[in-house]
Amino acid sequence: MPKTQNRRPFQQIDDRLQLPQSDTPVLLSHDMGGLRVPGARHTLVLDAPDGAALYAVPEATAEEVGTAVGLAADTFSSWRRTTQQQRSAILHGAATRLRLARTEIASVLVRETGKVLNQAEREVEVAANVLDQYASADVTGRGRVMTRASHRVWGFEVAEPIGVVALVNAWNVPLQLAAHKLGAALAAGCTAVLKPSPLAALSAHHLVDALREAGLPSGVVGVIHGGAETARALATHPKVRLVSLTGSDRAGRALMAAAATGPTKVLLELGGKSANVVFDDAPISRAVPGLLAGFVRNQGAVCTAATRLYVHHKVHDQVVEGLTQAIERLRVGDPYQVGNEVGAIRSEQLAVQMDVAIQEAVEDGAKLYAGGGPIGVPGRSGHYRRPALVASVSSAGPLLRQELFAPVAVIVPFDDEEEVIRSVNDSDFGLAAGVWTGDFERAERVWDQLDVGTVYINSYHRMDAVPLTSSGRKASGFGNEGGWLGVQEFTVTKSIHLPRSAS
Repeated sequence: MPKTQNRRPFQQIDDRLQLPQSDTPVLLSHDMGGLRVPGARHTLVLDAPDGAALYAVPEATAEEVGTAVGLAADTFSSWRRTTQQQRSAILHGAATRLRLARTEIASVLVRETGKVLNQAEREVEVAANVLDQYASADVTGRGRVMTRASHRVWGFEVAEPIGVVALVNAWNVPLQLAAHKLGAALAAGCTAVLKPSPLAALSAHHLVDALREAGLPSGVVGVIHGGAETARALATHPKVRLVSLTGSDRAGRALMAAAATGPTKVLLELGGKSANVVFDDAPISRAVPGLLAGFVRNQGAVCTAATRLYVHHKVHDQVVEGLTQAIERLRVGDPYQVGNEVGAIRSEQLAVQMDVAIQEAVEDGAKLYAGGGPIGVPGRSGHYRRPALVASVSSAGPLLRQELFAPVAVIVPFDDEEEVIRSVNDSDFGLAAGVWTGDFERAERVWDQLDVGTVYINSYHRMDAVPLTSSGRKASGFGNEGGWLGVQEFTVTKSIHLPRSAS
């Protein structure tokens, strides 16, 4: 967790954005259109693998926020007039540069998030793929012509970039999320101010530097650091036309209230309590590893993590046995060690929250099938936990109701289709769900009734999935991210009425 730090001297970060191998924390700076600007107040951030000093993050003042937004506003008129081919070249070029720097960036991601190295390397590749996908988007080059409604007037509808956008990012998959937000905004012709999470602040600079090296003009994108007050200052700035947040539901509500003073358009990708449903005709040999990946990947710190497992009673025991054995086989430990599958919980707060939730559930009668509890990792002093599988949990308890951002799943047996659909939908959240069945007609019936934005069939968290839009329901937020619709969110429509003749 961030800690206020005034005593230890800080080391100014160099232009290559590398973390030095020393006990002196790096001093990060704001990026004002390519110019590094040190802040006045700093917060010390500890890394995930060891709880060691990672870097010191500045807290932007209202004046610094205004400067960053002003630079983006000044460059908007020129950037919006760039062609799709010009934007495409920059996004493709940045993707190439991310891939070339994969090892260096992945090392930063491990320290920022605790994820194992191969997952960090995969995140770099996914972020590069995202930029490549947005490079082919040409939303503002499309429109609609209406000619039949009137013999006297031509009608045109054209999409235009919305303007300056503020992008507020989360820490769990910081490079991938930032690529989604920046890629969509730039493809639409917007200029942007990115505010990364203080827990994962350095990876944002790698992305922005890759864009600049690929030809992005100075001033089009800036990076501002800080916490909730900085996000609020961005959301209330009169020149910001849209604010996009990935974060907790509490953060989303606060930002939405702040943006309402504008009013400013808001896109929210918030928390989740997603579910996997396993029917009695499901391919169990495929389902078990899919269920495991659904709540273990990234130490459970995924908004769409499927931590509720509803399993038909006929295959319940088989699934429990398979998951229990798989959890015990998981290699938990040093995230830099090749072969490890689960790394460090990001902070002491998250680790304690996981421990307390399991302990309280067991005290209330729940059964712990596997996992849970601290794990000692030689040479590391971070917070490590074996993923946990719990049963017989109270329907009102935090394990079934609250997003823990930790690798804990609850397994619940069910008897019929209607019952399990009600159970899945009985949640404040609505991000994603998985359905495991050999019956396509059943799969279609179920996905049609699930109140979520994304449904996986006989899979979960597929990393090779087609680039579709994701969106939330209920307390999981609103707006689209990813795909063509994700770019469209950063545009506004203009209608043009043109008389067919001068008379």
